[in-house]
Amino acid sequence: MDSLKNIYTKKQYEVLRYSINKEPKILICNGAKRAGKTFILIQAFLLHMHEYKGMGVSFIIGGATSSSIQRNILDDMEQLIDGEIKLNKNGGFELWGNMVYCFGGANSDSWKSVRGFTAAGAFLNEGTALHDSFVKEVISRCSYKGSRVFIDTNPENPMHSVKTDYIDNDGQLLSDGRVNIKSFNFTLYDNDKLPKDYIESIERVTPSGMFYDRDVLGLWVAAEGVVYKDFDKDIHLIDHIPGTEEIDYYIGGIDYGFEHYGSIVVIAKCKSGNYYLIEEVAEQHRYINWWIDVALELQEKYPYIQFYGDYARTEYIQQMKEAGINIEFANKSVVEGINTVGSLLKTKKLFFIKDKFKKGLDEMYLYVWGSTKANGKEEVVKRNDDVLNLYRVHHKKIA
Repeated sequence: MDSLKNIYTKKQYEVLRYSINKEPKILICNGAKRAGKTFILIQAFLLHMHEYKGMGVSFIIGGATSSSIQRNILDDMEQLIDGEIKLNKNGGFELWGNMVYCFGGANSDSWKSVRGFTAAGAFLNEGTALHDSFVKEVISRCSYKGSRVFIDTNPENPMHSVKTDYIDNDGQLLSDGRVNIKSFNFTLYDNDKLPKDYIESIERVTPSGMFYDRDVLGLWVAAEGVVYKDFDKDIHLIDHIPGTEEIDYYIGGIDYGFEHYGSIVVIAKCKSGNYYLIEEVAEQHRYINWWIDVALELQEKYPYIQFYGDYARTEYIQQMKEAGINIEFANKSVVEGINTVGSLLKTKKLFFIKDKFKKGLDEMYLYVWGSTKANGKEEVVKRNDDVLNLYRVHHKKIA
């Protein structure tokens, strides 16, 4: 084992050594992104599977989607076993005389797909991205003698079930004295194989508050207070786009409303990598034909603009397309969008033209984190987001 100290980080070596010597029933690596959690657990999982070589047993790999399983698990696994992994029609592959089955586990009914299994072990990738019922079902299916479960996850709300049901029970023992649950927490700094300039870059671009605490320090913290903590009116509000900038393309975001404000914003992306909000239209009690007229005017004013519309009203997007507006469905991943915009604010790459940014400026100080869903996912308060909503909903072409 001592020779492995040169291959792995100190924390990875600690995890692997513990896994081999103690063989905990449930082994969890949680914490910061890019800290080396998944890679070391894949190796621990492979060592566990190898113990059953030629026994004809089954194993489970669970992830948010089939593509995330391929990207996060199978690609690295192929390198470690020095062989190609090809999934059959049932989402499984053979390894060392056993079958390994892959399942997506993000949906509430995902647990049904693993019913009937008797497994000798499981790897659950991105634990907080999986539905609680799926996680519990997979663990219950690992009933073969000596079976073990390996879970990697980034932090989310401290009331998430992965945290409360498993991580908070770190060190829990079985009646015979063996370890039932062991959890290791990682920070970004635990990965001493990363270049120093990479770590410094991540520190600089990660938004302050929740994102920094989770993604860099590996902490399970709640989302509290104002969403965009790095917004500074003295920095981000400007009179005009600097003359040195060269505009690359325009992005338009459309959010439909009636009783609540509907809105359109236009953002100019420059070759420097900076973004500038140059138009804001926010109105109540306007019908779709009015919004079509506004979008057509903006499309004429800003050549080759690409609009992104909230797909909650697909019929409106279709009407806009029929009217000749260049529009696509938006990406509505809320927290991902907030993270992207927050990063641009922190790195001083997103700016707002003062005389255009009116309602959005008011919202900037009132847009706050709210309640947490039963599964531990954060939500923003659905108020004061009629304009700011566009930056998290329509971030597809930002950064």
